[in-house]
Amino acid sequence: MEKKKYLILDMGYVLVKPTSGNWLATPVLLKNVDVSKIDINRAAKVMEELGYMLDDKVVTLDEEKVLMTNFYRAVFKNLEYDISAEKIEEIVNDFVYNTTDTKYTMYDDVKEQLERLSKKYTVLMLSDNWPCAFGYLDKYEINKYFDKVYISSVYGKRKKDKVLFDYPIDDYNIKPGEALFVDDKESLLDIAVEKNLDVMQMDRGRKVKNSKYKVIHSLSDID
Repeated sequence: MEKKKYLILDMGYVLVKPTSGNWLATPVLLKNVDVSKIDINRAAKVMEELGYMLDDKVVTLDEEKVLMTNFYRAVFKNLEYDISAEKIEEIVNDFVYNTTDTKYTMYDDVKEQLERLSKKYTVLMLSDNWPCAFGYLDKYEINKYFDKVYISSVYGKRKKDKVLFDYPIDDYNIKPGEALFVDDKESLLDIAVEKNLDVMQMDRGRKVKNSKYKVIHSLSDID
């Protein structure tokens, strides 16, 4: 690979994974819900259908709390599942404020590899996420390896909106061939290529059968 100046990393399935297997069905949510009374497949579909509610611009944790409270209320209402306001508040407070629980699990190689890569590149993060992500970067003691972190909700745009990519490109005056973007989703790599970024597809779970891009399984695969 030709020498690059910048390395832009996604967060989900690149640095961390959801401990429960679902980003929004956190361990605390599952503790507060009787899953035997919910159709899990329908619940996943409802969360996906209501995902648009999570696209609002939110910059602070308190703004995120309002966003998440409205989202989870709508989810349970659509599922016709009776849950108390206190339990919803516990779920939301954990999601937004609690960085000591097990919402995310960081991959074992991340800290060591970020330390290595930060000596070779200006490392940036570009993630579809909310302000709570900053707390997790601090918790895992990896924030220091990023020159800047771009979280979608802060800008009110997601990666699929394409314009989110322009923020790091413009801030650092990144020219074609100067940056490598790593994400787990091929559709987002397509957008990155449109923006003249070189790309690799992260496949932590070794589930990708075919990809138009180079597939890697660890940060150690980045030279």
